[in-house]
Amino acid sequence: MKKLLIVGTGGQGKVVLDCAIKIGAYSQISFITNDLSSKKFDGYPIYYEQNIGENNKTFYNDFDEVIVAIGDNKSRLAKSHKFSYDGLQLATLIHPRAVISEFSKIREGTVVFANAVVNPFASIGLACIINTGAIVEHDCILGDGVHISPNALVAGNVTIGTESWICAGVCISNNINVGSNCIVGAGGVVLRDMPNNVLAAGIPAVIKKELK
Repeated sequence: MKKLLIVGTGGQGKVVLDCAIKIGAYSQISFITNDLSSKKFDGYPIYYEQNIGENNKTFYNDFDEVIVAIGDNKSRLAKSHKFSYDGLQLATLIHPRAVISEFSKIREGTVVFANAVVNPFASIGLACIINTGAIVEHDCILGDGVHISPNALVAGNVTIGTESWICAGVCISNNINVGSNCIVGAGGVVLRDMPNNVLAAGIPAVIKKELK
């Protein structure tokens, strides 16, 4: 049995904890955060970065795996890169009620939650979130740090760039390219390619503004 360190105690940290418990592979699960107001989790220790120090390798090396549970895509990916660079093993957490094709590829630092589906020859990047009930269809390519929110549908042969956020209930039609650092607002239907750094919403989704 392994020791897991979860980075972050917010909403993402809570669902990652539940997923890790359901997997049943960890004898010890702990948290680390910089939020001194974080609420305690019964039976799960919380450490504070201010007390530990971000470069305290002795502390971090006491854990077999680490997972960054931060909703912000850019922050989650940056921290995951740092841990990996420092030689720490990033966990890949797949809820036992998720459906994952044996022909798919899921990189480290990614979490796939309950009732999500990742179909054949889909490729999921580093530190992604495939949230509850989300569907990533065949031959999709998701860049690093992508978040597919609850009940979103990504149809076949879709490419989504680094750090993009597909919000709850979005439907992306097949053979679409979504750029990096994009947001598709909740319930949107994407029928056309999207460039980098834009916010789109609506049915069909149209670009509302550019993102810096």
